Amino acid sequence: MERGGRLYGSQLVVLPPPYRIRVPLRSGEGGADLPLGSVVFGHGDAAIAVLAELTAVSYRSPWAVPCLGLPAPQGQLEPLLMLVTELRDRLVVVNHSPTRGDVALAHVVRCVRNRGSPTSAALARWVARRLQQRELEAPLRHQFEEALEGTPADAGLSVASYSRLFAQYGRYTARDWRALGRLAAHAASGCLDERRTVSSISLRTVCDYARKYLGTPYSVMAERLGWEWVLEAALRTAGYVGPEGRRGSHRRSQPGGQAPRSRAIHGTG
Repeated sequence: MERGGRLYGSQLVVLPPPYRIRVPLRSGEGGADLPLGSVVFGHGDAAIAVLAELTAVSYRSPWAVPCLGLPAPQGQLEPLLMLVTELRDRLVVVNHSPTRGDVALAHVVRCVRNRGSPTSAALARWVARRLQQRELEAPLRHQFEEALEGTPADAGLSVASYSRLFAQYGRYTARDWRALGRLAAHAASGCLDERRTVSSISLRTVCDYARKYLGTPYSVMAERLGWEWVLEAALRTAGYVGPEGRRGSHRRSQPGGQAPRSRAIHGTG
C-alpha cells in the first residue's frame, strides 16, 4: 500500500553530490538517471520493505550507494538484514534516534564515508553483474586480489593471457582492471590517512588514473562518495556501457573468428 511516496511506511530520498540537499524518490519511480556518486537513503516502519525498494533502485542505478536507516539500538535485526539482502557487501546501515524525524544529511554522509573498503570479491561481483557477464567474475577477482592484497592473480596464467580473455569483452586489459581496483579502493577510503595506505597508491597516480579512466580531475573524484560510481564511470569511459545504462557494441569472440549476436548490456545492482 502506497501513501504519498511511502510503501508500507518506507521512504526513499536521494542525496546527489555535493550532498547538501535531499530529493524524495517515490516508490517505483525511475532512478536510472541519478548522478554518479549519488546516495540513496531509505527508512521506514518495515526494514524489509525498505530493503526491497533500495534493491530495486540499485538495479536501475547500481552506481548509487544504498543506505538503510535503522533506529538504534536494533539488537539482532541488523545482522539478520545483512544476511537476506543482495546488497550485503554494499549496504550502509545508518543508525539514528527513533525519536527524531528526518535524519541529518551530515550523519548519512559520515556513515557512507565510514563504510568499509570493498573486497576484491565485491568489486568483481559488481562489474560482472553490471555487464551481465558472470563468467568475468572469477578472473576479475583475481586481478583485484593482486592489486589490493598482493595475491598473485594465477600461477598458471600470465598477464597477457588474462588480457586476451578480457579483450573478448572490451578494451580494458588485466593491468587496467588492477588499476581500477586500486582506484575504487582509494575512492572508498574515508579519510586521508587511510587513503595514503591503500595499495601504496600515490596521489599522482590517483590523479593520472582519474583522468585516464574516469575522464575527470581528481578534485571532482574526491568530492564524490562511494566506489560504485568509479567503476561505472570507468565502464562508460571505455564504452562498456552508455550513460543511459545500455550497451551492445562489444562482442565476445568465438572459435573460428565468428562473433555471436550482440547482446545489450543492462545495468544491474
